[in-house]
Amino acid sequence: MPAREGFRANLPAGGIKAALIGGNTIGASIREATARSDGYRHIDTPRLIGRLQELNTNTYFYGVWDSATDWDDLREEFLPAAQEIGLKVIPYLVPPSETDLNGRASRPYIMDYVAWARAHAELSLEYPNLIGWSIDDFEFDMNAKLFTHEYMTQMRETQDAINPDLGFLTCAYWGAATSPEFLDKYGPFIDGIVYPYLDGHNHNTQVTSTVKSDLDAIREVAEPRGIETILLVYAGRFLTSQLRPTETYAAECVRAGVEHAAEGKIAGVVAYGTQVDGAPTPNSENLAMYGTGRLSLAAPYHSVAKTGTYGEGWQTVVVDPDSPRYELSFWHYRLFTSNVPAPGDYEFRVLVDDEEVWASDVRGEPWALWIQGKGLQGPVDITPYLKGKTSARLAFRLTAERDVSSRYVDVGIDHLETVGFTIADPGFEEDGPWEFVRGGNGPILASIDHFVPDRPERIFRAVSEEFGR
Repeated sequence: MPAREGFRANLPAGGIKAALIGGNTIGASIREATARSDGYRHIDTPRLIGRLQELNTNTYFYGVWDSATDWDDLREEFLPAAQEIGLKVIPYLVPPSETDLNGRASRPYIMDYVAWARAHAELSLEYPNLIGWSIDDFEFDMNAKLFTHEYMTQMRETQDAINPDLGFLTCAYWGAATSPEFLDKYGPFIDGIVYPYLDGHNHNTQVTSTVKSDLDAIREVAEPRGIETILLVYAGRFLTSQLRPTETYAAECVRAGVEHAAEGKIAGVVAYGTQVDGAPTPNSENLAMYGTGRLSLAAPYHSVAKTGTYGEGWQTVVVDPDSPRYELSFWHYRLFTSNVPAPGDYEFRVLVDDEEVWASDVRGEPWALWIQGKGLQGPVDITPYLKGKTSARLAFRLTAERDVSSRYVDVGIDHLETVGFTIADPGFEEDGPWEFVRGGNGPILASIDHFVPDRPERIFRAVSEEFGR
């Protein structure tokens, strides 16, 4: 069944340019400073509308999850204010897997999505700027148990009996978005998917080069089924990626999506988690040993690193041929998540001219803190590898020693000191001296992780500029 023409007709000219909040984002919504008489801090509609205008949005995905007053704030305050300035609105609900009856939930109807279909359809007749509604993450097992063919039929028929032009969307990650089975199952009921871009199956918020190719791969499956695609770009943190998005990352991803939307290839772009409250970067994001930069060698959580794939940071160092000896001191630490790599999964190596001079299994030390070389080692004598040279290629590499699935690790390197040779930017505070290799085109990435205190506002300005082009 093709997407309903009424929904397509209601899309903004040139495509959606939207922001979206979520319960795991920081500062992506603005609430009033004090509670009202009902004991709740409500959405500060005037301030939020103002920031959305600064962001150059034409649509807002309004989250109904954080507070029991979100739905009433939408109906009574936000929708009327948005309609006055021509801002289109798509409420965003959570599925059963994200519902906590003692905490966050989409209230008042919670997991009665037939009631939600009726409520959105009725509200859209009063406020035509409400052009659709959406539910997060259909593809998880516990959600699929509810969203059966029969239940989806009831939802869609309830909605269409009131407003057949109202759109209905769901979030679909790479696996679902490219799955004919998933799209065949839900295609008769949805008008589009919101696709969170994470470099295909590599699951990172660092690589931007595959945005358009990923979207084209999704379109090949979605378009024949009449399903629109909306690109979701992480402009705020993603919980299981190696590093947080930067302003350059957000700008490049949004630009690619806006271009595709302008060409009519997708329905638009959502900048997820764009921080609108003006708060700075959390201090906990500074993972450097000293200063604000470190080298990161990281494998993401939801991916498969094939045997031999690696991430590497390297540079050509200047060697003093008259030095009596050569020494390298480096400090490193390893950050794991709940799925800790097993011994033998990943090897961390130091290489000179592609010859191994030092190596350690990432599980080889008992300490999860900054250590110099190995625990009792200190600086490393690399005289045999530099003697007689005037320059050399120095590299730090993280390699998958076997096929590794969903085992996150982030090896941080900082504070390099040398005897007999010179390293440019030994504290990883700059951009330029270090270069990076993605060996085997796998998910393991090397990069400089810079802590930037005002990054949220930089990302906000970058997204605003791209939306305003």
